Amino acid sequence: MDFTNERCQHIPITINDKVIPHSNTVKYLGMMLDAKLCWKTHVKKIHEELGIKYKKMYCLMGRRSALSIHNKLMLYKQILKPV
Repeated sequence: MDFTNERCQHIPITINDKVIPHSNTVKYLGMMLDAKLCWKTHVKKIHEELGIKYKKMYCLMGRRSALSIHNKLMLYKQILKPV
């Protein structure tokens, strides 16, 4: 992974005579980094993950749910906010 704003030719890296493939994004310490160090890929991944979790919990947190606002808020703080 090369971090630069300019276009550059990638030099193949080998370890024990095996070529390591080049990647445009890499996951480091839980964050998705791209070549220009933008947040676009990371935010997109988190957005998709939140959407999936919310869809699974919609019957509990939807408008027509019988749960109280206090319980809905507790679910949000414990499950959705940590993502």
